[in-house]
Amino acid sequence: MYTTNLWHKQHIHRAKIIFLFVALSQFTGLVHSQNYEWDSNLPNYDNRLMHYGFTIGLNTTRFRAIRSPAYFPGDSIIAIKTPSKAGFSLGFIMNLRLGDYLDLRLTPDVAFFERTVEFTFGSGRQSKQTAESVFIETPLMLKYKSMRRHNNRMYLVGGIKPAIEAGAKKKEKKKNELRTNNMDFSIDYGVGLDLYFKFFKFAPELRFSHSLVNILNKDPNPYSESLLKLTTHTVTLYLHFE
Repeated sequence: MYTTNLWHKQHIHRAKIIFLFVALSQFTGLVHSQNYEWDSNLPNYDNRLMHYGFTIGLNTTRFRAIRSPAYFPGDSIIAIKTPSKAGFSLGFIMNLRLGDYLDLRLTPDVAFFERTVEFTFGSGRQSKQTAESVFIETPLMLKYKSMRRHNNRMYLVGGIKPAIEAGAKKKEKKKNELRTNNMDFSIDYGVGLDLYFKFFKFAPELRFSHSLVNILNKDPNPYSESLLKLTTHTVTLYLHFE
Protein backbone atom coordinates (compact mmCIF):
# COMPACT_ATOMS: atom_id res chain seq x y z
CA MET A 1 0.00 0.00 0.00
CA TYR A 2 3.06 2.32 0.34
CA THR A 3 3.65 2.48 -3.42
CA THR A 4 0.04 2.92 -4.58
CA ASN A 5 0.64 5.87 -6.88
CA LEU A 6 4.43 6.15 -7.08
CA TRP A 7 4.73 4.68 -10.55
CA HIS A 8 2.01 7.00 -11.86
CA LYS A 9 3.81 10.06 -10.47
CA GLN A 10 7.15 8.94 -11.87
CA HIS A 11 5.51 8.32 -15.26
CA ILE A 12 4.25 11.91 -15.32
CA HIS A 13 7.75 13.28 -14.64
CA ARG A 14 9.25 11.05 -17.33
CA ALA A 15 6.59 12.08 -19.83
CA LYS A 16 7.44 15.77 -19.29
CA ILE A 17 11.15 15.17 -19.83
CA ILE A 18 10.54 13.01 -22.93
CA PHE A 19 8.23 15.67 -24.38
CA LEU A 20 10.91 18.34 -23.87
CA PHE A 21 13.54 16.12 -25.47
CA VAL A 22 11.40 15.39 -28.54
CA ALA A 23 10.34 19.03 -28.91
CA LEU A 24 13.97 20.17 -28.81
CA SER A 25 14.94 17.58 -31.42
CA GLN A 26 12.09 18.59 -33.73
CA PHE A 27 12.92 22.29 -33.41
CA THR A 28 16.57 21.70 -34.23
CA GLY A 29 15.64 19.50 -37.17
CA LEU A 30 13.44 22.30 -38.53
CA VAL A 31 16.29 24.78 -38.26
CA HIS A 32 18.62 22.42 -40.07
CA SER A 33 16.11 21.81 -42.86
CA GLN A 34 16.10 25.55 -43.54
CA ASN A 35 19.90 25.90 -43.51
CA TYR A 36 21.36 23.48 -46.03
CA GLU A 37 24.70 25.28 -45.93
CA TRP A 38 25.23 23.76 -42.48
CA ASP A 39 25.56 20.26 -43.94
CA SER A 40 29.35 20.42 -43.61
CA ASN A 41 29.52 21.54 -39.97
CA LEU A 42 32.55 20.02 -38.19
CA PRO A 43 33.08 17.40 -40.96
CA ASN A 44 36.13 15.78 -39.27
CA TYR A 45 34.97 16.10 -35.69
CA ASP A 46 34.27 12.40 -35.14
CA ASN A 47 37.69 11.38 -36.47
CA ARG A 48 39.45 12.79 -33.42
CA LEU A 49 40.82 10.22 -30.99
CA MET A 50 39.84 12.35 -27.98
CA HIS A 51 37.56 15.29 -27.43
CA TYR A 52 36.22 17.12 -24.40
CA GLY A 53 33.27 19.15 -23.25
CA PHE A 54 31.00 20.02 -20.37
CA THR A 55 27.50 18.99 -19.40
CA ILE A 56 24.50 20.31 -17.48
CA GLY A 57 21.90 17.89 -16.10
CA LEU A 58 18.33 18.41 -14.91
CA ASN A 59 16.97 15.44 -13.00
CA THR A 60 14.02 14.01 -11.15
CA THR A 61 14.94 11.49 -8.49
CA ARG A 62 13.44 9.39 -5.71
CA PHE A 63 14.08 6.49 -3.38
CA ARG A 64 12.63 3.07 -4.02
CA ALA A 65 11.68 1.69 -0.61
CA ILE A 66 11.16 -1.97 0.24
CA ARG A 67 9.30 -2.34 3.50
CA SER A 68 10.54 -4.53 6.34
CA PRO A 69 8.22 -6.83 8.33
CA ALA A 70 9.46 -5.08 11.49
CA TYR A 71 7.19 -2.59 13.26
CA PHE A 72 7.70 -0.03 15.97
CA PRO A 73 5.84 -1.31 19.06
CA GLY A 74 2.64 0.56 19.81
CA ASP A 75 2.79 2.92 16.85
CA SER A 76 3.46 0.87 13.71
CA ILE A 77 4.12 2.52 10.36
CA ILE A 78 1.27 1.71 7.99
CA ALA A 79 2.29 3.63 4.85
CA ILE A 80 5.53 4.70 3.19
CA LYS A 81 5.76 7.06 0.20
CA THR A 82 8.80 8.19 -1.79
CA PRO A 83 7.83 11.19 -3.98
CA SER A 84 10.04 12.43 -6.81
CA LYS A 85 12.15 15.56 -6.32
CA ALA A 86 14.01 17.79 -8.78
CA GLY A 87 17.78 18.28 -8.83
CA PHE A 88 20.65 19.19 -11.13
CA SER A 89 24.26 18.34 -11.96
CA LEU A 90 27.34 19.94 -13.52
CA GLY A 91 30.21 18.03 -15.07
CA PHE A 92 32.86 17.42 -17.73
CA ILE A 93 33.08 15.10 -20.72
CA MET A 94 36.06 13.02 -21.85
CA ASN A 95 35.33 11.03 -25.01
CA LEU A 96 37.60 8.34 -26.50
CA ARG A 97 36.91 7.17 -30.06
CA LEU A 98 36.91 3.35 -30.31
CA GLY A 99 35.57 3.11 -33.85
CA ASP A 100 33.33 4.70 -36.44
CA TYR A 101 30.22 4.01 -34.38
CA LEU A 102 31.51 3.40 -30.85
CA ASP A 103 32.95 5.71 -28.18
CA LEU A 104 34.01 5.31 -24.55
CA ARG A 105 32.94 8.23 -22.35
CA LEU A 106 33.87 9.32 -18.85
CA THR A 107 31.57 12.10 -17.62
CA PRO A 108 32.41 13.00 -13.99
CA ASP A 109 29.97 15.42 -12.41
CA VAL A 110 28.74 16.93 -9.17
CA ALA A 111 25.05 16.14 -8.63
CA PHE A 112 22.69 17.80 -6.18
CA PHE A 113 19.81 15.64 -4.93
CA GLU A 114 16.92 15.86 -2.50
CA ARG A 115 15.13 12.60 -1.73
CA THR A 116 12.27 12.16 0.72
CA VAL A 117 10.56 9.28 2.48
CA GLU A 118 7.13 10.04 3.97
CA PHE A 119 5.94 7.82 6.84
CA THR A 120 2.38 7.46 8.13
CA PHE A 121 1.91 5.88 11.56
CA GLY A 122 -1.06 3.87 12.78
CA SER A 123 -2.05 6.76 15.05
CA GLY A 124 -2.39 9.05 12.03
CA ARG A 125 0.84 10.90 12.74
CA GLN A 126 2.99 11.66 9.71
CA SER A 127 6.72 12.22 9.43
CA LYS A 128 8.83 13.33 6.46
CA GLN A 129 12.46 12.24 6.40
CA THR A 130 14.56 14.13 3.83
CA ALA A 131 18.04 13.31 2.54
CA GLU A 132 19.73 16.32 0.91
CA SER A 133 23.00 15.26 -0.63
CA VAL A 134 25.77 16.25 -3.03
CA PHE A 135 27.32 13.32 -4.90
CA ILE A 136 30.47 13.12 -6.97
CA GLU A 137 29.54 10.77 -9.82
CA THR A 138 31.87 9.11 -12.34
CA PRO A 139 29.75 7.52 -15.09
CA LEU A 140 31.71 5.28 -17.48
CA MET A 141 29.60 4.83 -20.60
CA LEU A 142 29.73 3.17 -24.00
CA LYS A 143 28.20 5.31 -26.75
CA TYR A 144 26.87 3.54 -29.83
CA LYS A 145 26.26 6.00 -32.67
CA SER A 146 24.15 5.79 -35.80
CA MET A 147 25.39 6.93 -39.21
CA ARG A 148 25.64 10.70 -39.42
CA ARG A 149 23.01 12.34 -41.63
CA HIS A 150 23.80 15.93 -42.47
CA ASN A 151 24.34 17.50 -39.02
CA ASN A 152 22.43 14.96 -36.93
CA ARG A 153 23.31 11.62 -35.37
CA MET A 154 21.29 9.51 -32.96
CA TYR A 155 23.02 7.44 -30.30
CA LEU A 156 22.51 5.05 -27.39
CA VAL A 157 24.52 5.03 -24.16
CA GLY A 158 24.89 2.48 -21.39
CA GLY A 159 27.27 1.81 -18.54
CA ILE A 160 27.98 2.04 -14.82
CA LYS A 161 27.99 4.96 -12.40
CA PRO A 162 29.87 4.83 -9.08
CA ALA A 163 29.08 7.73 -6.76
CA ILE A 164 30.27 8.99 -3.41
CA GLU A 165 28.71 11.68 -1.26
CA ALA A 166 30.76 14.83 -0.80
CA GLY A 167 30.72 16.19 2.74
CA ALA A 168 28.46 13.39 3.97
CA LYS A 169 25.94 14.58 6.56
CA LYS A 170 25.17 11.17 8.04
CA LYS A 171 27.14 11.96 11.19
CA GLU A 172 25.24 15.24 11.57
CA LYS A 173 21.88 13.47 11.67
CA LYS A 174 20.68 11.87 14.86
CA LYS A 175 20.24 8.13 15.23
CA ASN A 176 16.49 8.60 15.64
CA GLU A 177 16.30 9.96 12.06
CA LEU A 178 16.48 8.18 8.73
CA ARG A 179 20.09 8.03 7.55
CA THR A 180 21.64 6.77 4.31
CA ASN A 181 25.11 5.57 3.38
CA ASN A 182 27.45 7.81 1.43
CA MET A 183 28.22 5.47 -1.50
CA ASP A 184 26.05 4.41 -4.42
CA PHE A 185 26.48 2.32 -7.58
CA SER A 186 24.08 2.44 -10.52
CA ILE A 187 23.40 1.07 -13.98
CA ASP A 188 22.74 3.87 -16.49
CA TYR A 189 21.26 3.78 -19.98
CA GLY A 190 19.74 6.32 -22.33
CA VAL A 191 19.32 7.85 -25.77
CA GLY A 192 20.60 11.09 -27.27
CA LEU A 193 20.96 13.20 -30.38
CA ASP A 194 24.22 14.75 -31.60
CA LEU A 195 23.66 18.11 -33.33
CA TYR A 196 26.62 19.57 -35.21
CA PHE A 197 26.88 23.36 -35.32
CA LYS A 198 29.55 25.54 -36.88
CA PHE A 199 31.84 25.76 -33.85
CA PHE A 200 30.62 23.08 -31.43
CA LYS A 201 28.48 19.97 -31.02
CA PHE A 202 25.36 20.03 -28.85
CA ALA A 203 23.71 16.83 -27.62
CA PRO A 204 20.52 16.55 -25.55
CA GLU A 205 20.45 13.15 -23.83
CA LEU A 206 17.79 11.41 -21.77
CA ARG A 207 19.27 8.93 -19.29
CA PHE A 208 17.81 6.55 -16.71
CA SER A 209 19.72 5.46 -13.61
CA HIS A 210 18.90 2.52 -11.33
CA SER A 211 20.89 1.86 -8.16
CA LEU A 212 22.09 -1.67 -7.46
CA VAL A 213 23.05 -1.25 -3.79
CA ASN A 214 21.14 -0.74 -0.57
CA ILE A 215 22.04 2.70 0.82
CA LEU A 216 19.92 2.40 3.97
CA ASN A 217 21.85 2.92 7.20
CA LYS A 218 20.48 0.61 9.87
CA ASP A 219 19.67 2.48 13.08
CA PRO A 220 17.47 1.58 16.08
CA ASN A 221 14.54 3.82 15.15
CA PRO A 222 11.09 3.21 13.62
CA TYR A 223 12.06 4.69 10.25
CA SER A 224 15.05 2.45 9.65
CA GLU A 225 13.43 -0.65 11.17
CA SER A 226 10.37 -0.30 8.94
CA LEU A 227 12.57 -0.50 5.83
CA LEU A 228 14.43 -3.46 4.43
CA LYS A 229 16.08 -1.66 1.52
CA LEU A 230 16.48 1.79 -0.05
CA THR A 231 17.73 2.27 -3.60
CA THR A 232 17.85 5.34 -5.83
CA HIS A 233 16.12 5.90 -9.18
CA THR A 234 16.87 8.97 -11.31
CA VAL A 235 15.80 10.30 -14.71
CA THR A 236 18.08 13.03 -16.11
CA LEU A 237 17.99 15.29 -19.14
CA TYR A 238 21.61 16.10 -19.97
CA LEU A 239 22.66 18.99 -22.18
CA HIS A 240 26.13 18.17 -23.54
CA PHE A 241 28.38 20.80 -25.14
CA GLU A 242 31.48 19.42 -26.90
